Amino acid sequence: MVKIIKILLFEDNPGDAGLIEEMVNDSANYSYELVIVETMEDGIDLLKMGSYDIILLDLGLPDCDGINTFLNVQKVSFETPVIILTGLNVEDIAVKAVKMGAQDYLTKGNVDTELLERSIKYSIERKKVQIELQKYRDNLEEQVEKRTEELDKANKRLKIEIEDHKQTELKLSKYLAELKRSNKELQQFAYVASHDLQEPLRMVASFTQLLAKRYKGQLDSDADEFIKFAVDGAQRMQLLINDLLAYSRVSSRVEEFQLVDLEKVFNDTLQNLKVSIDDNDARITSDSLPTIVADQSQINQLFQNLLGNAIKFRGDETPVIHVAAEEGEDEWIFRVIDNGIGIDSQHNERIFRVFQRLHERESYPGTGIGLSICEKIVERHGGDIWVDSKLGDGSTFSFTISKYI
Repeated sequence: MVKIIKILLFEDNPGDAGLIEEMVNDSANYSYELVIVETMEDGIDLLKMGSYDIILLDLGLPDCDGINTFLNVQKVSFETPVIILTGLNVEDIAVKAVKMGAQDYLTKGNVDTELLERSIKYSIERKKVQIELQKYRDNLEEQVEKRTEELDKANKRLKIEIEDHKQTELKLSKYLAELKRSNKELQQFAYVASHDLQEPLRMVASFTQLLAKRYKGQLDSDADEFIKFAVDGAQRMQLLINDLLAYSRVSSRVEEFQLVDLEKVFNDTLQNLKVSIDDNDARITSDSLPTIVADQSQINQLFQNLLGNAIKFRGDETPVIHVAAEEGEDEWIFRVIDNGIGIDSQHNERIFRVFQRLHERESYPGTGIGLSICEKIVERHGGDIWVDSKLGDGSTFSFTISKYI
């Protein structure tokens, strides 16, 4: 089912509103639901009542003008990406708007259906990355506070035996030093994840796309190619950050273990991968799967990564994939068996390392972190993961889940 993208358009000029509505209706790739308001007051009321996927904002409205229009919208709906769509072709305003958080700045008269659609797509994706990074930063800061409290409590408790036990004092000093070092590293990583990576990346992505839209075809072919490389690099960096955050969340964002029905996990995974399954005519089956004690979200991710890889690394034949389950004395043993391109045995351990890739990005997109996430998830569940494969003859990824965690 195609997701309908809800758009809120601030535009008081009926002619401009009609042109934008035509562009939205002409889209062949997405379905849009467009709501048009002529004043800031009406738009604010709608934002308070419900959510939208994207906001298209004119800077000149009857009851609000200039950069204040963006600030008013941002106060009410910070998590909704905003594209400035205005007749003011002023460089200073464009730069200021992007620096303050606008995802894009488009000038009326220079916008067509393709450009508007691409801007909406990238704006929504960039905003999701920013929100995830902010959530991750908040989580890291919470961990910093908890570890600081633990440090203070440990310090108070251990100071009671301290005058009589010099050895305890020495151990305490080493323990506190290690906690401080670890605490400092956690703080530094929180800063890097939220600022050193997030903000410059957003600026690079926004301005390279702005450069591509304004000067494409006006320079030589090399310049157009260089701009394309810059845009592609920024987008791949965003993907790397997302995958890196996913990898770190295996340890930092954990849920309590509970009963998990793997039959439901398997069916949910098939639904999540439906587009890929249909595009590749993949046939995926399974044994009767048990109910285990596990972290629900992480087991979902484990199945999705392994089945997704089995589809992606297909051979010339129709992908045929089977999930097998076997009960052992102390653990469950699962196998994901495919008829794909296979792996040279010398790489059997390397593929589980972070950012390790065996193929060119153009042939098989991705960051090379999916199997590393799988390994961390399995290890957290008291198990192991390994692969048996032969180049050109499919692969079997096996993993175990302990019954007693």
